[in-house]
Amino acid sequence: MIRLIAIDMDGTLLGPDHTISNKNKEAILEAQSRGIEVVIATGRSFSEAYYPLTDAGLKVPFICLNGAEVRKNDGELISATYLAESEIDHIISILEEQIIDYQLFIGKTVYTKSIEDQIDTFVQLALAANQVPPIDDIRAEVMNRVEIGLVKEIPALAPIIEKHKKEINKIFGTSFNKVHLDNARQALKSLPGLAVSSSGAGNLEITNINAQKGIALKQLAKSKGIAMEHVMAIGDNYNDLSMLQVVGHSVAMGNAPEEIKSVCKSVTTTNEFDGVGTAIESALRLKI
Repeated sequence: MIRLIAIDMDGTLLGPDHTISNKNKEAILEAQSRGIEVVIATGRSFSEAYYPLTDAGLKVPFICLNGAEVRKNDGELISATYLAESEIDHIISILEEQIIDYQLFIGKTVYTKSIEDQIDTFVQLALAANQVPPIDDIRAEVMNRVEIGLVKEIPALAPIIEKHKKEINKIFGTSFNKVHLDNARQALKSLPGLAVSSSGAGNLEITNINAQKGIALKQLAKSKGIAMEHVMAIGDNYNDLSMLQVVGHSVAMGNAPEEIKSVCKSVTTTNEFDGVGTAIESALRLKI
């Protein structure tokens, strides 16, 4: 019997317009009404993740930054994992050598040299799901985050790195050059203390090796006395792989790459057509 459901956001819970459909919302509420815990497991910072859930009227705990943070539904920090200070310069050197733009995720704030990079990131996620990105909506969403201080555009990231070197949860690299991304990925994977994944074809997500969705989900389930065989996870991309591999009931989105689908027990519909709601409804109906 399912007792805990972990759900990714981009490409999974959120539709192409970055909102939560009524069907997805109602399915989550129904699961909660039956005593099933629901947690969001996302590569987003807490602030980026919190508002879409709040706007939909949902209250859930969060695994953020691919597992680098775990927070209660009100944002209270439960645990945090940072990139090793000794690895930061190596990471930055590799990204800059491959001409890869990058953003710094430090707690609730994202630092970037270009707001357009933030916008391009979400456009790429939509394109990776074979969907037409609603660029005007994406731009408005990102600019709103800038206005309330969740995303900060600065001319150079070096001063932020120097000031917050012990507090960097995640570094997010983006490029339209696949060769450069692949070269950087291979170089980064040679550093033993890192977890390197991606949420789309044009990005790299770099965290401490102990900051992965699967690790954070196992710890959260253990704290609630829930065996992993009673946990369900729904995701669409490579940064979801660590949690899809450790749960009893893994569900790939219809828009997921074939490699992700191949490791999951079932495949639901796409995020454009309420794949999360469909998966949860099926689990509740079958009482798995």
